[in-house]
Amino acid sequence: MKVLLVNISLDAKLGGGTAERTRHLATHLAKAGSGCAAIAMTGNSWQREFDEHGVQSYITGRIGQHFPIPLLNPWRAWRLVRNADVLHIMGYWNLLSVAMGLLALFARRPYVLCPAGEFASVGAPSTIKKAFHLSVGRWLIKGASGFIAITDLEQGVIAQVADVPQASVPVIGNAVAEPGEQQQAPTVVVPDEPFILFMGRLAPVKGPDYLIQAYLDTPAAQRYPLVMAGPDFGMQQALQAQVSASGLAERIHFIGFLNEAQRTQVYRQAMLLVIPSRSEAMSLVALEAGVVGLPVLLTDTCGFNQVEDVQGGMVVPASADGIASGLQRMLEDEAELKAKGARLKAFILGHYTWSATVQVMLRRFTQLLRSGSMKD
Repeated sequence: MKVLLVNISLDAKLGGGTAERTRHLATHLAKAGSGCAAIAMTGNSWQREFDEHGVQSYITGRIGQHFPIPLLNPWRAWRLVRNADVLHIMGYWNLLSVAMGLLALFARRPYVLCPAGEFASVGAPSTIKKAFHLSVGRWLIKGASGFIAITDLEQGVIAQVADVPQASVPVIGNAVAEPGEQQQAPTVVVPDEPFILFMGRLAPVKGPDYLIQAYLDTPAAQRYPLVMAGPDFGMQQALQAQVSASGLAERIHFIGFLNEAQRTQVYRQAMLLVIPSRSEAMSLVALEAGVVGLPVLLTDTCGFNQVEDVQGGMVVPASADGIASGLQRMLEDEAELKAKGARLKAFILGHYTWSATVQVMLRRFTQLLRSGSMKD
């Protein structure tokens, strides 16, 4: 089977979780013997890795920032579509998804839409998003041969927005690569003592302000340094000003973007990962951290409540107060943190590996091509 993956970005620093998901889908589909290609507007951070696995990639370039226009070579894009058996389009609020969906319809190729949490704002969009939805978004949804949800919660949202039976929307969650030998990475300077970790973009959706406030409100947390890892998306200056005013600047460290090997190094050194997001389709960093045995405190908007179900961490309301309460409770017993991390690692290795995930996806795609539906 030949699969064409569509995503707005293949940039490790700026593309976020959907870029990482597309990267792993591409390489593991190739490992499973599928022909695979990927198209995006920006990147490609994983060109060498794609080349090693025979994954063809096409970076279109773009004009604009908020709603960028892909600089699409129509003939090159057409060849990619015609050469595919099925398209996997990730993300809704962008013009590349629309363009590739249109080409798929012209070429009579089925496309599956994975909104990756972006359908959540269809009910209350901004003005520009409302115009997008009414002008082109609705037919992109209507033309899809199927949909993929990343979490059980998203499955219901997709069914409502797309007006399809919930049972017809398979849930194919995020996953993590099986851990191998520890990779060599440029040394990351972190405190030489147990520390609390944030890993993600410094952007409102990721909730770093919730965590900073919770840390400042929780004396038990202040016994340990707080490390804020991730690229600045417009919040760092305000966060650092808040920290400076608190008198705890020496306890809170902003260390910037980390590549994959550096993230793994820091996960291994931390005592606890906090994911304070206002919204997530399903947190990839929770999987990355959990697979090396790091326990997780995350909000109930992250789509991964199984962390608490398996006693690998705690799920709290998405607020500064909720996170403060979670910090207080999780830091009561440092030895129990290690036990939580071990339980989370065992659970993730048993349920969330990319090799298993792509087999589920290929089975669903095969079913779609044979019967026109991905429903079991």
